[in-house]
Amino acid sequence: MEEKTIELELRAEVSPKDQEELKKHLEEAGVLQSHTKRLSVMYFGSVGTKKLDIRVRITNGECEVIIKSGSFGSHDRIEVGQKINPEQFLGFVKIFTQFNFNMKVGERETFNYIFPDNVIASFVSAGPISYIELEKMSSKTDLNKNNKQLTKFANQFGLRLFKSEEEFDALCKRLDEKVDWPFQGTSEEYTRLRKLVDRYKHY
Repeated sequence: MEEKTIELELRAEVSPKDQEELKKHLEEAGVLQSHTKRLSVMYFGSVGTKKLDIRVRITNGECEVIIKSGSFGSHDRIEVGQKINPEQFLGFVKIFTQFNFNMKVGERETFNYIFPDNVIASFVSAGPISYIELEKMSSKTDLNKNNKQLTKFANQFGLRLFKSEEEFDALCKRLDEKVDWPFQGTSEEYTRLRKLVDRYKHY
């Protein structure tokens, strides 16, 4: 059986006026699987021709390292992860800082809803900006079929999916400007990050 290592992910921004109504519809149609508060140190760069998206993150007190490979706005990146201890968080941040990738720190609150056939809808809030991610782990053979399924799901909820990597980049740029903060590995930034980690360990 072919391993499902491709994270099929379609995204759409949610306007402030539509947020509460959409959450209500998601709660009625699906099952709330989890409510998370997450702190992430994010690294974006390339090794050779391969684009890498690395996250050292803590979610409701649980720490992990995630590496996604593929274009940053694409819907079918390869994802691998490893759980780590909270005490290792800053150590891994220091290790990946050596890559000199584009780095930033972000905080997100997410409501994850599960639907039939292993479809997950994640409603994400980041300060004044909200968006939804529709996900389904896939293999190469069922990628097109699952893509059509998620698109149909989005249409049912009246979502306008991003149609290009440029649209997703524009959202990321606004997140950079309004919510996230750049990380260069300075001692002041590590002090600020250490305080956030201490807070997120106890969620």
